[in-house]
Amino acid sequence: MFRKLLVCAALIAGSAAANAGPVLLDEGFDGALSDWWAYYQSTPPGTSGWEQGNSAVFGAESGAADSYLSASFTNADFGGNVDTWLITPMLDASASGSLDLHFATRTEGALPGDNLEVFYNNLGTFANPGAGDWVSLGSIGAYPTDWTFFDFLYTGGGSDVRFAFRYTVTDTSVNGDYIGIDSVRVTVPEPGTLALMALGMLLTPLVLRRRRTQI
Repeated sequence: MFRKLLVCAALIAGSAAANAGPVLLDEGFDGALSDWWAYYQSTPPGTSGWEQGNSAVFGAESGAADSYLSASFTNADFGGNVDTWLITPMLDASASGSLDLHFATRTEGALPGDNLEVFYNNLGTFANPGAGDWVSLGSIGAYPTDWTFFDFLYTGGGSDVRFAFRYTVTDTSVNGDYIGIDSVRVTVPEPGTLALMALGMLLTPLVLRRRRTQI
């Protein structure tokens, strides 16, 4: 039964990717950016921010070796706390009221403590990240040390939407390393894709419960 659930989940993931609708954003960070925003709320502020990827640390998920955006523990001063936001251009969700955010990320991984949370804002007031006009879509748990793709689904209705990546590190004297974000893609899910993703979410607790009983 467990094997059947895993096979079904894999088929759902494959079908969802195959049925992606119109592409609203496709950014590989290999050129000038338009209408992207960065906000820095680290305390105390560090010496760096969102920067072009450093191929000497690791190469991009695709394209030229430095074609990704990076951030690190140096976004805050030594012993401080990193709170760095990267915000996408405005995207139109009026066609379906839903958007799928797909992107790759990884950490160098020499030190623990890198965290990434994904938010959306459909109010048009994004000047103060961290305020009540941003809603969390979820976060990445164990940060991968190889490029890994993640999907976050927005279902907040038909309006203009911006997504945000919030990179945080607590106490940079002992935590934090260097992360990259690449291959950001936002699509309008087709109705069949939404149904498959919903089914996948229903299956996930069953898979997790099975794993939990084996520990």
